[in-house]
Amino acid sequence: MELRLYKFNVQLPDDVYLALAITGELGAEGQRHTGFVVKDFNDNSQLFHLGRNNLYRQDLLAPRYSYLLIPSMEPETANSIIALLVKVLEDTQGNVPYSIAWEDEEYFDSSGVLVKTDPIDGFTCATFVLEILRRQGMELIDKASWPVQPADMVWQAGILPFLGLSTESLMAQLEAIGRYPRIRPEEALGAAHLYVGEVLQFPTVAPAASQVIAEMVRLSAPA
Repeated sequence: MELRLYKFNVQLPDDVYLALAITGELGAEGQRHTGFVVKDFNDNSQLFHLGRNNLYRQDLLAPRYSYLLIPSMEPETANSIIALLVKVLEDTQGNVPYSIAWEDEEYFDSSGVLVKTDPIDGFTCATFVLEILRRQGMELIDKASWPVQPADMVWQAGILPFLGLSTESLMAQLEAIGRYPRIRPEEALGAAHLYVGEVLQFPTVAPAASQVIAEMVRLSAPA
């Protein structure tokens, strides 16, 4: 199936209630942002996303976003994910931590309560998407196959001071620079497009991530 993004103002199909959104710069190493698109009972598109440290929120989908349908998403799984997104927002009041680290551990308990909250713990916008999907049985990527690239360390060092982290969390994450790969928003979308039940390796996902950026460029071009 062809990877295709849609502009924010194109309604989700009638039988689809969940998709992934992306926005941001168009260059290869640009800063981008991702989250979940949820269609509410009034057919409005709501965005559930982690903006920065302790800023997990629900907003109306804004014009700068485009979205990707997830081919393998079953309606029952979509409903479970939506319920989890709402529960996490209610339980945490938006206080979901941001971190450059993402471990092979359980961040949520069986009822969906966030339980992994040490100073090093948390998510980027992309790993939050991947963790929510993993929590509902969709483990998209083998994170061990992701390389730590020089650009990752530059990004990690540059973004940490601007996230509003506590001193303890900031110090823990500064020490972790270069120990974890940066999983980019477009990689989360690329993996979601390719996923058919088996975890995906970085060399498989990377071309799809490039296609996501190409689609963002296509949608940004004047009509």
